[in-house]
Amino acid sequence: MPEDQQLKFQRVRDKRALSVQVYDQLVEVLRNNAEPGALIPPEIRLAEDLGVSRTVLREALRLLEEDGVIERAADPRRRQLAASGKRPPAFSAPLEDIVSGTGELRARVVRDGPLASTNWSRTLLDIAQPDTQLYTRETLFLRGEQTSVVSALEAVPMEVLRDARPLDAANPSGSLLNDLGPKFRSKCVTTLWRLSDAATGGRPRSGFADLPANVPLVSLTTVLSRNGRPAFVAKYLLRLDLVSLTVGDMGEEAEIPDA
Repeated sequence: MPEDQQLKFQRVRDKRALSVQVYDQLVEVLRNNAEPGALIPPEIRLAEDLGVSRTVLREALRLLEEDGVIERAADPRRRQLAASGKRPPAFSAPLEDIVSGTGELRARVVRDGPLASTNWSRTLLDIAQPDTQLYTRETLFLRGEQTSVVSALEAVPMEVLRDARPLDAANPSGSLLNDLGPKFRSKCVTTLWRLSDAATGGRPRSGFADLPANVPLVSLTTVLSRNGRPAFVAKYLLRLDLVSLTVGDMGEEAEIPDA
């Protein structure tokens, strides 16, 4: 893309943190209108176009670099759109970033909201009180209209939501980790990331109860912690005959056991 091609941004104005709004708009504009390697506008121009301070802009740019959306250009004072797949998603990335397959994957939220904790979630989140409620979301990802390829069951302690991107309970858009936003993820470290064969055991999930026994199904359990305390837990079921899983720091696919 020529360097002088105009990228159009709108001023941010909703109730979320400004850096999160800037992050979201930059991702949308860059991925829809720029090619990998294209230089993004200088900070002073971006801040003016978006109507935010350079401090807010720099926080958003830092998050974009962490998530591998942008990278430093040959001139270290400039940034450019990173090549797709050049930097694989981090282990703390949302499901939408680490799973790919043939055709577009569509998210359908099965349930969303406060729910009583279970022995499983209390153990992984290190919660002592049995009556503790968690904000829980179950999401089904489909290929086409009816083929279930991924199921996501995610939960966070209710107090964690105070420091995360405000959730739109009426219109959940995908996985809970994605909706919690980049600022929440940037403050977390991955303390558990475990793959296992899901052919047997575990309760049936929506969309997976009737799968033939020979379908390769893998379970991914992950815990993110913040300030030394577990802050997010998830269990994902993935059909490896229809999707692939890419994550890590070296650009290699995660090692997945034979199902």
